[in-house]
Amino acid sequence: MAFFVFNRPETTKRVWAAIRQAAPEKLLIVADGPRHNEEKAKCLATRAITEEINWPCEVTRNYAEKNLGCRQRVSSGLDWVFQNAERAIILEDDCLPSESFFYFCEELLEKYRTNEKIKQVAGLNTQAGNKKFHCKDSYYFSQIPQIWGWASWRRAWRNYDVDMNDWPEFKNSEEFKKILPNFSVRQYWQHLWDHIYQDKNPATSTWDAQWFYAVVKNQGLSIVPQKNLITNIGFSVEATHAKGSQDEKNNLSRTELTKPFRHPSTMAINKQADDYTWKFVFRINNSWGKKIRNWLKQMCPNGYYRLRSWFKAE
Repeated sequence: MAFFVFNRPETTKRVWAAIRQAAPEKLLIVADGPRHNEEKAKCLATRAITEEINWPCEVTRNYAEKNLGCRQRVSSGLDWVFQNAERAIILEDDCLPSESFFYFCEELLEKYRTNEKIKQVAGLNTQAGNKKFHCKDSYYFSQIPQIWGWASWRRAWRNYDVDMNDWPEFKNSEEFKKILPNFSVRQYWQHLWDHIYQDKNPATSTWDAQWFYAVVKNQGLSIVPQKNLITNIGFSVEATHAKGSQDEKNNLSRTELTKPFRHPSTMAINKQADDYTWKFVFRINNSWGKKIRNWLKQMCPNGYYRLRSWFKAE
């Protein structure tokens, strides 16, 4: 498995305790370097936690001496992970897993190891507020690759390009419209991928939107557990992105999945679950104002942009 750390010893200590309990036979540890001298002590203290190994384990470390930023450190770290392993369970220092997360990932990494359609196994399930959610099996298939505790294969990571060099061509293709037929969802990702493609600044850009792009462009699927197996304990001012303590994804309850796992009979996307995730996790069309704006953009874009220019001028 792979563990990504930076400068948060308190959250790292809690996640490390779960890793120690799971006792993986092989461990790859990736760390970013400090952004300034004042941060150096926290980075060193965080790394020291991962030295506490009291089980038989092959350990390899990839430490950056200087700060690379989220975009470059995570993407280069995952490049290194999949150079050294055919498959890996991946945790960051703020993603606290349940015990069953590990054997859930292990079993499905083995089951789908040669299935090119499946790009990852997720530990996060955000359907707690969805009263219509139904999943009779131990997991379902999603178009949405969540990365708070996940697992994947070298074969899937080969699709990844942190710079998204073919995005301009794909953006204008009919394939893009077919893969993301919902206009509002497509507009959301087009706006984000335009920004990521243009912004190469390691201090402000990220890595995960590019993974989403790699999965979507290749029409891949993500496996999502029937119950949530991950709690993000990192929502704070010290976080790189998860700063809002009032975010509904903050400290989600996690539970356990029992074996034997029940496998779906078909590899079909659970559209009802994905629609809920688009609306309430990504906040796409989650208000009447957004619905009206997106409807105008789709049905009469010229009129919409004229109205927007007029209101801005007032």
